[in-house]
Amino acid sequence: MDIEKAKVIDIDHVASLHREYINTGFLSSLGSPFLKLIYQSMVNSNNAFCIVAIEKKNIIGFVSGAIDIGGFYKDFLRRNFIKASTILLPKILNFQFAKKIIETLLYPARKEQNLPEAELLSIVVDKNYRGKGIARKLFEKLEEEFKTRSVNRFKVIVGSKLISARRFYEKMGGILHSEVEVHKGEKSNIYIYVYIWEI
Repeated sequence: MDIEKAKVIDIDHVASLHREYINTGFLSSLGSPFLKLIYQSMVNSNNAFCIVAIEKKNIIGFVSGAIDIGGFYKDFLRRNFIKASTILLPKILNFQFAKKIIETLLYPARKEQNLPEAELLSIVVDKNYRGKGIARKLFEKLEEEFKTRSVNRFKVIVGSKLISARRFYEKMGGILHSEVEVHKGEKSNIYIYVYIWEI
């Protein structure tokens, strides 16, 4: 198995894995074209990245992170506003979807709680490859990427009801920082990771 930075040709597979395994998440509800646009932007961004696990030329998992999530969203909108608006237009006309889009975009602007700007955005492993330490390897590769970019603190926001995901983040050393509502009525836990990198 190889673990490497995602390329543009990997984006369809990454978006497909995201949609299949994070199917209750808000981003998945925006549809595959929007997910592809988000991940393509990560591949080409200085503020974000995506790393894939490849087995026999198949992408079996990925992890994505942002150095500055607010900066990534601003850059994404600046470069993709028309395309994203076209993809999302039918959904934006629905008040509840429009509200969630605004909540998602405004969340990084909240500066309370002394939270790091850097964030692990998503991690997925295909169900046929689980239990083999792939999620741990992807997480460690994310840590390495943060280290190369001089990031020594990052956060993970995970739904409070996602017990197995919360256990994974705790096992990987995350400290429960607080609980938050990114979207009204949906509680999430924030885990913080702090490192002292050796120089």
